[in-house]
Amino acid sequence: MKQILSLFALTATLSAANPASNMKLAFSDEFDGPALDAAKWATYGDPTAMSFVTAGKMKALRITVIKRDDMLQTNGIRANYEQVRGYFEASIRFNANTGHTGNMSIRPKDDKIFPSILALWEGHGDDHLTPWARYTDDVGQKDLRSDASGKNILKGGEPSKKFNTYGILWTEKGFAWFVNGKQIHKVDRTPIGTPMYVQFSHRIGEWERPKLNLKQLPDDVDIDWVKVWK
Repeated sequence: MKQILSLFALTATLSAANPASNMKLAFSDEFDGPALDAAKWATYGDPTAMSFVTAGKMKALRITVIKRDDMLQTNGIRANYEQVRGYFEASIRFNANTGHTGNMSIRPKDDKIFPSILALWEGHGDDHLTPWARYTDDVGQKDLRSDASGKNILKGGEPSKKFNTYGILWTEKGFAWFVNGKQIHKVDRTPIGTPMYVQFSHRIGEWERPKLNLKQLPDDVDIDWVKVWK
């Protein structure tokens, strides 16, 4: 059956009720150390890229990039917990500069079961934030991107100078993206029933490497806390 997909963006001033108001907390981590909880998280890439730091009055998990010859890499953590539908939220301070990308995503354990979807928040540096999804079915793959991406989501400097809350709501009707409790983007599509988990990464792709300025490193991604409601 042909999947019916529709995509539309909502303005950053559109406020919404707390998406987790009728849900129960199912998974959380405050990242208050001294080490990553192996019962909750698995790492990928270079494990030395993950560390705990003090950011202001709080502790946070830091995902950095490792200096190497080609600089191409993806380092991060993925939750050992998965569920069908719910609200996935984290307090994140993204990288400031371009040439590398921090992201929060919810994704299926097995992306070969169709239909499937990958839903992401990406911070590309230079205040550029992108809420988007990649939908795959037996017909093919389609990227669902938002007109709300870019510098209009938060004020200049806010994505990298302070922690903001980024959320992805998954319901029977679709997905919605939130920043600091405000809905920014929405994707409607046919139901997906495959369990998904939350993942965080800091990446330098081959297509990004030409924009990377080594003199601007370190330029890290910090995560204060993660919460998942169901």
